Amino acid sequence: MNRRLLTWLKNNHPPGKMILLAGPRQVGKTTIAQMALESWPDKGVYLNWDIAGHRKRILSGEDLLADWRRPAKRPMIVFDELHKMRRFKSWLKGFYDEFSKETAVWVTGSGRLDLYQKGSDSLLGRYFLYRMHPFSLGELHGLKKEDDLLDPEQRWKIFINGDLKGADIEPLLTFGGFPEPYLKQEKSFHSRWIRSRRELITHEDVRDLTRIEDVDRLEHLVRLLNPRVASPLSINSLREDLDVAFETVRGWLYTLERLYYIFAVAPYSHCLQRALKREKKYYYWDWSEVKDGSARLENFIMSHLLKTCHTWSDFGLGEFKLWYIRDREKREVDALITRDNQPWLMVEVKLNDLNVSKSLQRFAGLLNCNKIVQVVGSDNVYRQVRVGQQICHLVSAGIFLKWLE
Repeated sequence: MNRRLLTWLKNNHPPGKMILLAGPRQVGKTTIAQMALESWPDKGVYLNWDIAGHRKRILSGEDLLADWRRPAKRPMIVFDELHKMRRFKSWLKGFYDEFSKETAVWVTGSGRLDLYQKGSDSLLGRYFLYRMHPFSLGELHGLKKEDDLLDPEQRWKIFINGDLKGADIEPLLTFGGFPEPYLKQEKSFHSRWIRSRRELITHEDVRDLTRIEDVDRLEHLVRLLNPRVASPLSINSLREDLDVAFETVRGWLYTLERLYYIFAVAPYSHCLQRALKREKKYYYWDWSEVKDGSARLENFIMSHLLKTCHTWSDFGLGEFKLWYIRDREKREVDALITRDNQPWLMVEVKLNDLNVSKSLQRFAGLLNCNKIVQVVGSDNVYRQVRVGQQICHLVSAGIFLKWLE
């Protein structure tokens, strides 16, 4: 299945920059990089750090493009999982500086390529980062191909005009958006796939990329997170349950973020320092792991909103960020998207409640946000409810998610 991101990269990525393609393990990064290579007119070479023969070639200092270099040709080279190489940034900087004019360079990895500190030399200015996500409802059933690159404001207009028909969210909600279990849609395979992926991340990836030795407690942390999804997370509570230091738990959470196993959503505040000190919410990249139905639906929606923020930011449509809202009286709204630091879209998630959230009404007025949505798990819901001077769109998830990425 062709991915929307690949189409965009082929048509819009500026040729003078490296592509750094980051995202979770098994989300399809290698597949789309190989598809790009196969369709590249001047061909090229794929090298995976995890393959011993490829690793030897990278370290040998040989001309990696000797078989593909031709006059007036620009071959492609794909480096997969290169972030596992010691001082990979320094090595990649040297390669790019020498060969960028004659080579298209892709680098993919299941770690946070933008955050790794292996090597002191910066790649700044040499690449554009693209973050790849699992399948979403918008990618599978969303806007027509010619509408893919519409400005977010135009997409919003398509949504509020009521032209979008509902899509069935159950297969995606149940099996997750990772290609292999989603395409198979078989329960026993899905269960085994989740367990295998979790073990690969907590053992192999943690071993390769960190100095964490207490893997058993890290696995216990992963289990403790599941019932805490969609709630502000107390690190002190986890510290007590795990019998380790506060900084140890915070470091483990950060590692799981770097490896795209979980993602954090911070509380919104006009003061950044205040927001950083308050409790974050954590969600799984694979929402199908979440056991509670209400929390899974919220994780599902938040994952779609995060993908939208990442994609629109990576495509240069603005700086989009995802937050949640909570005040001292514990009144809360599940999601706020800011565009260029201004409130842009506010979303509350309810499993079946068709009454507009009072917190949503309150914060929409306080933050002067005029895009207000309450998403529900129920099918065939779309109505507009006046909230003060604004309109709240009460809508089924199967309709709302189709206008997003």
